[in-house]
Parts: sequence; structure tokens; C-alpha cells
Amino acid sequence: MKIDFILPSSNYLDTVKRDKKELAKEFEAILLKEFLKEGLKPVLENKSFQERMYYDSFIDSLSRKLAEAGGVGIAKMILKSIKDEKDR
Repeated sequence: MKIDFILPSSNYLDTVKRDKKELAKEFEAILLKEFLKEGLKPVLENKSFQERMYYDSFIDSLSRKLAEAGGVGIAKMILKSIKDEKDR
């Protein structure tokens, strides 16, 4: 069995190189969303499908706003790590 490795498109690589700060914020937003989903799991246990969908949308928006406002420092830590790695 042969497995070929497919390189990401050049547009994707350009985006990664150019927007490290934005990618770090996006990663922090995703991580915060997962934390919030786990924290609210007991609250959503007996809710209807519509209510769970509403809360999922709310959690998504909240996590993005938290990350944009500085979050909990995960994005800053990632950017510092990238900078430190580059300095080596």
C-alpha cells in the first residue's frame, strides 16, 4: 500500500506565515469553546435540541469574543513560543 503525502496549498502556507497572530487567537477561541462546552455540559443535559443549538452558537460567539479581548493568554504564549523558536 502506497501513501502519498499531499502538501498543503501555497495559499494556506502563505496564510500561516503571514497571520500567526490571527491563527493563535483562533486556536485560543477553539480551546476556550471546548472548555466552555465541557463546563456547561451538566446545564445542557436535559435541554431540547433547539436549546442546545442556541447554546452552542452562544458558546462559539463567546469564545471568539474572549479570544479577541485577550483571552486567557494562550495566544500570547503560542506567539512567544514561535518567537523563541525563531530566535534559536
